[in-house]
Amino acid sequence: MSNNQSRAAISLQESWAGNISDYILLRRQQTYLAYDIKADKDKEIDGVVASVLFSALFTMLATHLEEGHTVLTIEAEKHQLPLQGEVNGEVVTLYAWQQQLLEMLATPILTLIDTPIQTPAEDSFLENDFIAEPSLFDSLNTLLSKREQLWVSLALSNHEKDNLVKRLDTVVTLFQALKNTDLPSFIQLVHSHPLFASLDAESKGNNINSLSKNNQPIIYQIQTLNSPNTNNIKTSLTFWLHRSWQAEFNLAKHINNILMQQVTPLPLSIPKSLHEKQVNAINVANNNAFSIITGGPGTGKTYTVAQLVMALQQAAEGRANEHKNIKFSTDSASLALVAPTGKAAQRMQESLQSALDAANVDIQLQEAKTIHRLLGIGRTGRPRYDASNPLGEDIIIVDEASMLGVELANYLVSAVKPGARLILLGDANQLAAVDAGAVLSDLCRIPLLQPIHVQLTESRRFDSDSGIGKLAYQINKAETNIDTIWQLLEQDKALNFQYINKSLTSISHKNSLSNRRIISKTSQKYQNYIVKIKKLLENPIEKSVPESVKDTITSLMETFNEFRILCAGHNGEWGDHYINNYLTQWHLTELKLPLGQNTWFHGRPIMVLQNNYELGLFNGDIGFCLQTGDDGGRMEVFFENKKQGIAVNLLNEDMIATAYAMTIHKSQGSEFDHVAITFDNTHAKLLSKELIYTAVTRAKEQVTIYSTKPTLEKAVQTPTERYTGLTLQFSNIK
Repeated sequence: MSNNQSRAAISLQESWAGNISDYILLRRQQTYLAYDIKADKDKEIDGVVASVLFSALFTMLATHLEEGHTVLTIEAEKHQLPLQGEVNGEVVTLYAWQQQLLEMLATPILTLIDTPIQTPAEDSFLENDFIAEPSLFDSLNTLLSKREQLWVSLALSNHEKDNLVKRLDTVVTLFQALKNTDLPSFIQLVHSHPLFASLDAESKGNNINSLSKNNQPIIYQIQTLNSPNTNNIKTSLTFWLHRSWQAEFNLAKHINNILMQQVTPLPLSIPKSLHEKQVNAINVANNNAFSIITGGPGTGKTYTVAQLVMALQQAAEGRANEHKNIKFSTDSASLALVAPTGKAAQRMQESLQSALDAANVDIQLQEAKTIHRLLGIGRTGRPRYDASNPLGEDIIIVDEASMLGVELANYLVSAVKPGARLILLGDANQLAAVDAGAVLSDLCRIPLLQPIHVQLTESRRFDSDSGIGKLAYQINKAETNIDTIWQLLEQDKALNFQYINKSLTSISHKNSLSNRRIISKTSQKYQNYIVKIKKLLENPIEKSVPESVKDTITSLMETFNEFRILCAGHNGEWGDHYINNYLTQWHLTELKLPLGQNTWFHGRPIMVLQNNYELGLFNGDIGFCLQTGDDGGRMEVFFENKKQGIAVNLLNEDMIATAYAMTIHKSQGSEFDHVAITFDNTHAKLLSKELIYTAVTRAKEQVTIYSTKPTLEKAVQTPTERYTGLTLQFSNIK
């Protein structure tokens, strides 16, 4: 089996979407029985085709959900011409939408047998390369003609083989059902299917709620659009898994309800130093129950919201003039500061406190929380607060809203009490959420929400001469100018590009050695951190003095944040796993610690990967493992803003990771003086302009990119596409 086949096989095994869809293929008959289908005889459709249609669409929707999409949409134009080809000796006709469905379903199998449909070889990124890609007809012929020999050359378990055989059967049956048909016939097939629920014009409005009570696992909606310029008719068919549809529908419904709530404006004293858009943002947030404030780094999103917090102080002081000398606390103002991750929440609190301090306002902010913690989401995954038991806060401010997936966003808006304000802050150009959906960018495009959306564009962190600001702007443009980007990287002192050796299918020793030398040189950027760690080895942290502990960790964090390596993914020579392993050995050597010692060692920087409410730790928190006993045998992990350490035996390896290098996704909400961004062609499927933009804007002073030229160019010209149905939901509830 080739390396490409091995990678594809591993990818298939690890894919949740693959596992769940294969499970559905195996259990489709039980599914039919579970839904107790009792179709009338004259409406009955062919059982095999019906079963395969459901299995195929469920498989594709599950795969889409794993990739962050909430919907699957197929489109067809009335005058669109089909393609003709020969499959298994038969001349067949396929329209573009039919090819789209068959390609999505067949790609995992074709990847395994090195017959990609539309994906060029991952290793081929040389300029002017040309890949002769097989047509869908060629691929189908390969699958049908070599059906018996297909799995012989692949090292697959019986279970994997059985699942792939069933997938192939589904592809073949779907092909037989789709060939030589048109979209109206396909729509009729879907409409007649008892496991599909139609979201048609008659079910919109209040009646749409009835879909929530039905058992159909797939929801679909048909739209017909007339193009006035071309006199052409386009039909689109959008499918949701029921849970995804429910989350988007509820999110749209609850936001619409919040919009209609009346709020009493707070008395504001707006500083004259604010520019026009900041003033507009303050007024929008002050006069509306729901508002969205977006902008890039340093555009003043947090500072703008600080004006509302100060207005709360003024209102509280007006109600209690006799207590003017008492420090105001936002606890009494019923204010919630939240973010999707613990690190983002901490950064939000720090930024807001800094803005208040700069304005000489003496306000004691309450602790910012994760959204999970605010809503009381525990091990069950269900929130304690919801529409029937709403939150008590009058103002809820959500930072880093670009990280919101549709389900978490739905839980949050559902729990906002009538008359409260909900303010979303974020950068719509950053990475979409790890979970399915692209809530912030979707909301920013919905016409109904334009009056309550303010985009801040004037950055105070990156002035007009800032190389980082210029690079971020160029990456973010709709039409990226590659020449301008290279010119910036070559000429601006704050920017640097380091060429690395391209990762090959079979990595040569020479290439590995060259890349290790680059990583070795990069490790020197952590030398200031190592110096401080050595001092703490000689003079251990004073656990008996809590304030001393806090000051020591704050100082250590400042030094550690001078530099950070941000990786596109986990795997490969330029992934965070390899780099962290390399830097661990370097760290042990620098401190003259045993190379084969326990996982825990003095000075190990770690990141928390999952919330642990018992320990008060949250996803994204950074801590330091430090020796606290004189004999060197006692290790504890210390976190910023905490006065006590946590014994290492309370932290298992599943919930933490070494943090010299981290993924770009995990860096959201953080800032570092100097950022090193690493990626190569092995990360091709992860790369996008939003990913690189997010990484670049984590830096305050300097950016160094380690990559190959073709890979960087491909990344900054590849926008992230999230297929979602939130816009449709807003049109449905009107």
